[in-house]
Amino acid sequence: MANLSYKAFRKKALEREDVQAAMEEKAEFFALRRELIRMRQEAGMTQEDIAQAIGTQKTSICRLESANSKTLPSLGMLKKYAEATGHKLNITSSPV
Repeated sequence: MANLSYKAFRKKALEREDVQAAMEEKAEFFALRRELIRMRQEAGMTQEDIAQAIGTQKTSICRLESANSKTLPSLGMLKKYAEATGHKLNITSSPV
């Protein structure tokens, strides 16, 4: 079996309906993780910096930012993270 690049593997995987459904189900979680990382990088901070600023361990921040994490962050943790990066947490909704 030939080695596929990630891009080719992803394209092939997304042809499957079950993979598409799983990706759609997790889309909001992936978006949240991307936003957390964007805020941290925009603030010029490391995971260690964030952990120290909010009084937790770096491993907690790693889990918070990980797309593989099965743990959902609390609103309190998201608020602390946002404030540590110089942001304000806003929650919005939209009709389905």
